[in-house]
Amino acid sequence: MKKTYEDLIHELKETIKKIEDDSTGLEESIALYEKGEELVRECERLLDEAEVRVTTLTQG
Repeated sequence: MKKTYEDLIHELKETIKKIEDDSTGLEESIALYEKGEELVRECERLLDEAEVRVTTLTQG
């Protein structure tokens, strides 16, 4: 099932919390950072798609 923008934002916030947790080790923090980067890219992709849809609707 494809995740919604809201799902991705929630997951990103949880990932950030884990990175900021003092008990998270360096290797895990790096892995979480990489996961966060992927989530950000997916959010940006969804926002770009939404922008195209809105532009199409307002011009059509």
